[in-house]
Amino acid sequence: MPTNLTDAELVHACRSGQRWAWEALVERYQRLVYAIPLRAGLTPDEAADVFQVVFLRLVESLDALREPQALGKWLIITAKRESWKALRKRPAETETLDDALVEPFDGLHDHPDEELWLDQVMVQEALAQIGERCQQLLRLLYLDQAHPSYEDISRQMKIPPGSIGPTRARCLEKLRQVLKRMGMMG
Repeated sequence: MPTNLTDAELVHACRSGQRWAWEALVERYQRLVYAIPLRAGLTPDEAADVFQVVFLRLVESLDALREPQALGKWLIITAKRESWKALRKRPAETETLDDALVEPFDGLHDHPDEELWLDQVMVQEALAQIGERCQQLLRLLYLDQAHPSYEDISRQMKIPPGSIGPTRARCLEKLRQVLKRMGMMG
């Protein structure tokens, strides 16, 4: 199953009935789509239902999708809408349903923090696609709160300190290519 295809290429292959393309799209976005309802406060079972509905909506909308290169954003918007619907179906446990829905969706409304959250989720998705060794190195270099030195990274990863820079460059290029396929980079 080719994983280096762009979303637009995968959508085109899906439209022509290629099963492998559908599997690749689901694999690429499954964690993202599942994370949105969980973040909204839904249970894992409810999130699984939302996940299924989102991909059903994609099947139904595949031919009408105007911007296949922006599939990630379409999936996020659809997952947010379906999460909202799932929350509205819950029995009112507080004084008003609207009050109960405000808090879980604080992070999902359109504001600058949402774009940051979306970017973080997409980068996490991309990291998951570049291989364990690259993931480990990039996490140590950029995400580790302890800010380990090259010597610490060298010991932890069992690689010479002089190879960290070139390895980092290769890993960042892999990450850039994945983000490009996901429509985050031009």
